[in-house]
Amino acid sequence: MSHIEIMGRHIVVLNSVKVAIELLDKKSSKYSDRPILHMAGNLIGFKDGLPFLRYGDRFRESRRQFHRFIGTREMLKTYHDVQQLEAHRFLKRVYARPEQLAMHIRR
Repeated sequence: MSHIEIMGRHIVVLNSVKVAIELLDKKSSKYSDRPILHMAGNLIGFKDGLPFLRYGDRFRESRRQFHRFIGTREMLKTYHDVQQLEAHRFLKRVYARPEQLAMHIRR
């Protein structure tokens, strides 16, 4: 097993299939995680969003809730009318006050 750090990122190279299976399959919950994206997560304020959560109980619960309410095609269809209405409202706000585009997008 070899380790190198490049620009703050840790890279581990495994030369053995046996070690790779042990670490990546049998102990994946211990060693698997997502990279921390400081710009999107911390600076912009999306750190609590599902794509930016670290693996753990909170991630699993959020993923379960996401799938429950949005995760199927049938559930997506229920939001179509709301999405269309909000898209029209967004365009009306942009047309009325184009100089506040950033605020409209944020909303």
